Amino acid sequence: MKDLQELRKEIDVVDAGLLDLLIQRFDITEQIGEYKEKNNQELFCPEREEEKKQALRKSLSGHKNSEYLECILCALMDCSKYQQSNNTYSSKDIYLIGMPGCGKSTIGRMLAEKIQRDFIDMDILFRNTYNITSSACIKNKGESEFRSMESELLRLVSQKEDKASKSSLKSFGGNVRARIISCGGGIIVKDENKDILKKDSVVIYIKRDLDKLSSKGRPLSAQNGVEALFSQRKEKYESWSDFTVENNGTLEECLSNIISCIKK
Repeated sequence: MKDLQELRKEIDVVDAGLLDLLIQRFDITEQIGEYKEKNNQELFCPEREEEKKQALRKSLSGHKNSEYLECILCALMDCSKYQQSNNTYSSKDIYLIGMPGCGKSTIGRMLAEKIQRDFIDMDILFRNTYNITSSACIKNKGESEFRSMESELLRLVSQKEDKASKSSLKSFGGNVRARIISCGGGIIVKDENKDILKKDSVVIYIKRDLDKLSSKGRPLSAQNGVEALFSQRKEKYESWSDFTVENNGTLEECLSNIISCIKK
């Protein structure tokens, strides 16, 4: 058996070669992203990705280190998608705000899939973190207590310290990858949340006609009325946001308008 120092020297040589190849690969994936953008092609192709993964598993079949090699190569493909996404769209966190029922969660999921970002629904994260739904918390603890809990969770999300960030997001260069975050409709109630939302991020106000908003399952909308609630919040929705995008047509139209806002 070779001695330790000799083996380490061999590793250094292999690593240097890998680094050169990785530099070449990222140069190529950057050019691919630029080509697709110039020719108005979809940035990501799930079919192509699945083909590569299937070919990868086939070529690694029976190899004693197949599990580790597949993990590394799949992570490399993820990094390449993240690189292309960051080069094409804003690399900041994107917060969606707006009235309850305006479509933040649905559009947020669509946007995250479109530009290959992680998605956080603050209502779901609230339930998973505190073991109580937002509506039940308001009913049982009162709105004031709910807002304090919501603000604390927003602070954790902004600092990438929430459970979702720790468990599901990948780290690049020491930073958690950018995310799409759908906020509760009343996130703008507490003024302290403004600085959190606006810090190194993009805030998009999803605006929807009031007669299209439902108050079902939304205690504050049902209690105060949609019109009154909107009157209280309208100014903050507008002043806190970087962009306003209407959601009165199709979801695809709204998504397309958001994409236009965040393109570099």
